[in-house]
Amino acid sequence: MTFSNTKLRLKRALTPKDMEHLGRLTTVYGIRSLAIDEQMLTVTYDASRIHEAEVAVEVRKAGIPAEPVQPISPGGFDSTGEFRDFAWPTKGLSPANQK
Repeated sequence: MTFSNTKLRLKRALTPKDMEHLGRLTTVYGIRSLAIDEQMLTVTYDASRIHEAEVAVEVRKAGIPAEPVQPISPGGFDSTGEFRDFAWPTKGLSPANQK
């Protein structure tokens, strides 16, 4: 297991309904814990099970108005919600692209 943290900036104060939705995030496979400090949400997750971009997607799906403090590294879900592995070549001589 490789535990990691990601910080998300909250766009507004959380309502009681938002807190209820946050409680459900801990049931997502790979998410370990959540911490709220003023306008920051810190999510601890198992990086061997879930990517940082997937964590951000799950927070958005829960209806929490948050955005990453730092840009998320390439590879993972893009802004459309589609998974793309930018580290793996999609064109050229990669064995995955051979017929």
